[in-house]
Amino acid sequence: MKRKRIQYNELNEEIYGPKYWTKSRLIITGIALLIFGFLFNFSLEDKLNKWLQSTLSTNEACPIVFEKAELSYFLPKITIKKPVILGNCFGQPNNKLPLQDLIIALHSPSFYPPGIKLHVSVKEGKTNINLYPTISPFSQYIDIENTKIDNKIFAAMSSDNKSAIAGMMSIEGTLKFSSGILEDGKLTISSNDFHLPAQNIKGFEMTLLDLKHLDIRTHFTSKTTMQIDHIEIGRTGSPIELKLKGNLIINPSGFMNSQLQLSGPLKLSNYILVNFAFIKLFLPAENTSGTYQMKINGPFGNLGTPQIK
Repeated sequence: MKRKRIQYNELNEEIYGPKYWTKSRLIITGIALLIFGFLFNFSLEDKLNKWLQSTLSTNEACPIVFEKAELSYFLPKITIKKPVILGNCFGQPNNKLPLQDLIIALHSPSFYPPGIKLHVSVKEGKTNINLYPTISPFSQYIDIENTKIDNKIFAAMSSDNKSAIAGMMSIEGTLKFSSGILEDGKLTISSNDFHLPAQNIKGFEMTLLDLKHLDIRTHFTSKTTMQIDHIEIGRTGSPIELKLKGNLIINPSGFMNSQLQLSGPLKLSNYILVNFAFIKLFLPAENTSGTYQMKINGPFGNLGTPQIK
C-alpha cells in the first residue's frame, strides 16, 4: 500500500478535524443534559414536598402545614414557603402561627462535634430567627445568633390569641443535646423596650405598663441543672422591679416537667398599688410597703401562682 508523503513543514489538517464531537452532537448532548437535569430536579423536589407534607402535617403533637417546598442546589438549601404552625403545638387548638419563609441551608462542616452545620432561618414580621444546628452522630448543638423576636409572635400561645408581653427581644446562646435531651449550654435574652400591653387579667383591666428593661442569663452547672443567673424586669424607678435567680432541674423524660425554682425581691411602685388595686389580692395583707419576696416553684409547664411574702 502506497503511503502519502508529508513534507516536514506541511500540517496534516486531519489532526485538527472533529472526529466525534461535532457541533451538532454537542448541541444535542447539551439539550439532553438540560432536560435530564430539569426532570431529575422536578422529581426530587416533588418527592420532597410529598414527604414533608405527610411528615409535618400528620404530627399530632405539633402539626405544621405549608404552601410548598423549593429545593436549590446552588448553595444547597430548602425553602419552605408560608409555613403555618398549628395551635396544637402550644395547647391552643383554635389558634395558629403563620410564618414567612423557613429556610434550611448547608452552612459549613463542623469539627467539634464532627458533623455538618446547617443554618435555619425563620422570618415573620419583625421576627428574625437564626439557628445553626450541628448534625453529628455523637451529640447535637444549636447555636443561636443574631436572633430578634417580636413578642407579638407569642399571641398564638394564649387562649385569647393575644400576647401578654410586648417589645423586641434579642437572643444569643448555645444549646447541647444528647439523645434529644438538653444537657448543656448558655442563653441570654434581653430587651430595651419590654412592656406589658393593656389586657384583662382574670377579669381585671390593666393598662399598658412600660418596663423597658428585660435581661435573662442562664448557664448549665451540670447535665441536669441549668442555673438561672438572673431574671431582671424593670429598673430602679420602674412601675415594677423584679430580680429573680435560681435553677431549672431538667427532667429527661419531658422538658415541660422540669422543675423551676426561682426567688428574689419584687418592688411595686405606689402607682401600681394605687391604680391596680386588684394586685393587692395577691399580696400579703400585713405588708403594704411595696417591697416583697417572690418565690416560684413548680413544673416548668404548669408553674401555678407565685408565692409573695
